[in-house]
Amino acid sequence: MKLEDSTAYTARCFHGEPASCSYACPFRMDIRAFLEKASKGRWLPAYKTFRNAAVFPVIVSILCDQPCRAHCQRTLLGDEAIALRDLEVACIRYAKNRKPESYYIPPKDKRIAIVGAGVAGLSCALNLAQKKFLVTVFEKEEGWGGSLRSHPRFTEFDADIALQFSTVKAEFRFGTEIQSLDELPEFDAVYVATGSGGNSFGLFESWEGDLFTTSAPKVFMGGELCGAALIEGIAQGIKASLAIEVFLQTGKAARTYNHPDKNYCDRYLDHNGKVSVPLVEASSPDGYTEEEAKAEASRCLQCDCVKCMAACEMLKRFRKNPHKIAVEVFNDMGVNPPFSVHTLTREVYSCNICGYCKSICPESVDMGALLQFSRAARMSAGIHPIALHDFWLREMDFAASEGSFASAPKGKASCEYAFYPGCRLGASNPGHVLKSYDFLLQKYGAGIILGCCGAPAYWAGDETRLRTNIERIRQDWSNLGKPTLIFACATCEGLFHLFLPEIKRISLYEVLAEADEITPAHVFAEAAVFDPCAARGDNAMQSGIRKLAGKAGIALEELREPNRCCGYGGHMRIANPSLYEEITQNRAEASEKPYIVYCANCKEVFASRRKECAHALDMVFGLRREPGIPSLEEKRNNSLIVKRELMKKNRDIDFKPEIHEWDSLKLIISDELLESMNNKLISAADLREAIWLAENSGDRFYDERDGMCICSMIKPVITYWVQYRETAPKTYEIFSAYYHRMRFNEE
Repeated sequence: MKLEDSTAYTARCFHGEPASCSYACPFRMDIRAFLEKASKGRWLPAYKTFRNAAVFPVIVSILCDQPCRAHCQRTLLGDEAIALRDLEVACIRYAKNRKPESYYIPPKDKRIAIVGAGVAGLSCALNLAQKKFLVTVFEKEEGWGGSLRSHPRFTEFDADIALQFSTVKAEFRFGTEIQSLDELPEFDAVYVATGSGGNSFGLFESWEGDLFTTSAPKVFMGGELCGAALIEGIAQGIKASLAIEVFLQTGKAARTYNHPDKNYCDRYLDHNGKVSVPLVEASSPDGYTEEEAKAEASRCLQCDCVKCMAACEMLKRFRKNPHKIAVEVFNDMGVNPPFSVHTLTREVYSCNICGYCKSICPESVDMGALLQFSRAARMSAGIHPIALHDFWLREMDFAASEGSFASAPKGKASCEYAFYPGCRLGASNPGHVLKSYDFLLQKYGAGIILGCCGAPAYWAGDETRLRTNIERIRQDWSNLGKPTLIFACATCEGLFHLFLPEIKRISLYEVLAEADEITPAHVFAEAAVFDPCAARGDNAMQSGIRKLAGKAGIALEELREPNRCCGYGGHMRIANPSLYEEITQNRAEASEKPYIVYCANCKEVFASRRKECAHALDMVFGLRREPGIPSLEEKRNNSLIVKRELMKKNRDIDFKPEIHEWDSLKLIISDELLESMNNKLISAADLREAIWLAENSGDRFYDERDGMCICSMIKPVITYWVQYRETAPKTYEIFSAYYHRMRFNEE
């Protein structure tokens, strides 16, 4: 992995970049920082921010035409723009000590001539002198200032210039007109800034405005001489000084400064929830009092895009901006020692991969895609935390093998349509699949494909397993005559869109909504539709659900933030249980009304939160709403029930699931413990196997006093532990069950 491989995902993110007003500023001043400090009355820090950007703060505060105000986002709320120039004047007035700072920098032996002591030349001279270059300024007049010398406020400008040069060494040769650049052979670089109509020494036609270079070696040019306005000339002096510095160091001119990109002046945010605040009017003709200035500065919206970090629980939890995360994705891969510190592992697997950040980002930056990229890279490199996805990968393998089945309708070899319910729908409620298929079979002569779309492998970053599964699906689809697939699961449909785009797709709910013979049940008087994150952008699927609810006479409420992940996405609950609890609770509380859901995973999540909800298929077929959650073992059994029923219906085959030696064991498990086991992803089948192995091998801890036993079962990724007691032949009461990722040496 290269750094640019990860940073490419966040390249368009403009968090931390200048605000629109700063892009309009000739000096690209950090206006946010200036106003934040001014709003708190921190006048000296605010002044330093202003001075370091503008060079001559008094001149700029009086003469700048404030292009920033045309791009102040306060105007989006109907208010006047921030009175920036008035605040600059106030800042200069209230800053206690405006003497320029001086830093020790070793003196340099390079000599630079500045031809012209107007503000453009002075700006370049000051910046080079601050870096201890030997600077000599030539001016034909008897003093500095250029065109400003005739200005009625020149006394203030003169004092400002003198103050800024007070801590640097620069030689001024006033009354010295340079007639030819041949007069300056001893200088290593020359900056020509002779003002409007001044002498360009025949170099104007060759002037290159981006680097300020000319056809003459070592000669640079800028300011009003080249058509810049006075304030822009000051800004050009700063940029020219940087270009000259690079030239003196490398012998070649190159741009190292950031050009204000005027295209970004209109990069506005939406500012939802912000209130209108009118312009603060100065009570005195002399300008703002301190309190007035602070109040006006506080009107700044501090425009910076934090939409994803403010909206996503995961990003809020870890408090890292997108650019930092992108760099850590690279650093954590172990390809850049000694900086590979694995600081991002928890975050990588704490993401729901739901796409919400992309949907609200002005630049469509997808943090989920970045973290998905990290998961795949970690899996490929063999440095992934296996246990975080082990359970779901085993469930996927089951669904794609023992739980799979593909068939055209009875007596047919192919079909025009086939139902793809996904692996979770039947596991949650067999009736949802069987009733839906009965309808589709009767109406369209549809076939059936049972299996897993590959989401567990996708979320784990297991691209090899995912591709194998995709090819298996493609083969089943081809064998059925390449039918249009009807999807009940938005996640399945989304992954098919990504990896099997050649397959035509349609939503089950779209089909049901258009069927006149469907009369949905009135499950609620009022409800909110909880659209799953995977249905974002699938207008047909979302519209179908609403049509069905309308047919049922249910008054619907739309959630303020649609398509938020219920918490299930990305299988992040093991990686970050507390974050999972926070997310699921937030989603359950998004509305006080009961939910209509059309994702089996959403239904399971909300049932775990005791949130009243109904699956859309309960509504469509008038099925009894199941309030609880099937256990892990029940889910597998439900999947096998669906397979058995459909094999009998379509192939007239009596399906018999695989039988294990431990299946005959009977377990007694309390409801409380069973719920705990489900939360820990421990199946009763796992406990049967562990007990059977222990009882047959004698490899267990046995307490003769009460007959209590403790045993373990080591699997490739995790080790199970069970505390149990035999109450009758082949009957065991379970007292506790847990697992861990440690290994013990039996010796």
